[in-house]
Amino acid sequence: MPPRKRAVEEISSLKAPPFSDAQWEDFRHGCALFNRGRYWHAHESWEAAWLPMGDDPEDDAEIFLRALIQLASGLHLKRIGRYKGARNQLAKAESKFSVMPTFFMDMDIAALRVFAAHQREHFSEDFVCLLRSRSTAG
Repeated sequence: MPPRKRAVEEISSLKAPPFSDAQWEDFRHGCALFNRGRYWHAHESWEAAWLPMGDDPEDDAEIFLRALIQLASGLHLKRIGRYKGARNQLAKAESKFSVMPTFFMDMDIAALRVFAAHQREHFSEDFVCLLRSRSTAG
């Protein structure tokens, strides 16, 4: 059973989730896949990190993983020409990023929010986003 999906309105502060080693591996692998443009596979890897999360307050960061999953899904749908679905997923990701601190888990959340909004509105091929953090380096 997946973790409880938090509503944007529920989030007042976030802490890094208590990931297992396997979840960290899935998270880092998803970042690497995303950076290679393999959005569907990144989505799958992040979902593997998300599914074991629980329903306790320390698991509120599940909203961060769902935002990444929806960003990747939106970019995948855009690539295959399903524009309405793409815009829907990008809007969901943008909404979730909007309640997060500027930096979370060493990632620039403000940049991810701007990227999601730009892609939703313009579908620009020349505006790319690479995920970089100490957690995903190496």
